[in-house]
Amino acid sequence: MHQTVRDHWIAFNNPLEGRVDFMYLDQKGWVSTGIGNKIDQTAAANSPPSPAERSASLALANELRWLDGSGSPVSADLVAAEWDNVKARLDLAPQGHTAFKPPFTSLHVENDEIDRHVFAKLDQMESFLTQRPEFTGFASWPANAQLATLSMCWALGPAFKFPKLQGHVSVRNWTGAADECHFTPDEGTIRIRNKLDRAHFLLARTVEDQGLPGDRLALDLSDVFGVQGALLVLGHDPGPQDGADGPRTQAAVRKFQGDNGLDQNGSGADPATLAALSSRLSESGFTVLGV
Repeated sequence: MHQTVRDHWIAFNNPLEGRVDFMYLDQKGWVSTGIGNKIDQTAAANSPPSPAERSASLALANELRWLDGSGSPVSADLVAAEWDNVKARLDLAPQGHTAFKPPFTSLHVENDEIDRHVFAKLDQMESFLTQRPEFTGFASWPANAQLATLSMCWALGPAFKFPKLQGHVSVRNWTGAADECHFTPDEGTIRIRNKLDRAHFLLARTVEDQGLPGDRLALDLSDVFGVQGALLVLGHDPGPQDGADGPRTQAAVRKFQGDNGLDQNGSGADPATLAALSSRLSESGFTVLGV
């Protein structure tokens, strides 16, 4: 993958998955941790594992360096006990990760270990994906197309089956890919991921049509959704990237404006603000459109 995709990966996924340093059940009842990292090989959602599935799951869990409350490494047996305790509470899965925070759980991983694990999984995903015939040209794709495809892999796994999308990307038809990248349930952060993936496939088309550098991620500042994405990239939290110009987005704009010596009017459509956003993004290695 292009370096810019790798550099942007955690910032892209953090708002969608959150960063959780303990084990929890996701909405489908799979034990997870980190930034949406599933450590569960149970085949069926919201179901207890078979002995073989449990064994495979514990192998995944033990790829991470788990610590106890005092910060000391723990044994594989303690990791297994924690995993079993979390998996046994399928009734709590709909409540999200907060239902499993300490003291329900007692083990945690440090931030640098979360990052290490995320990038290890990202590399494994890319390796698997590029062995599939439709994705053999992945290395030469525009960065935006790589990001959108890897985003789908992060949510669905790199073996996902979307025949129409696979046909489109194999011939670099990014518009067709944008139309076929949607997956369900289209709610919550999945809805935002769907919108982001579509936007990045369309940006890949623009990059190729205009002969822009393919190894740089392009961002579009022509609407609130794009401005929210730019703020996230630059370390300002506008809340959910939902395209709504609400109080949190306006507060993030005002913070950015204040940091850059601008009138703090909270308007992301302000020409001086857009110019400053464009400048900061360009300095960070992005191609900026829509300004």
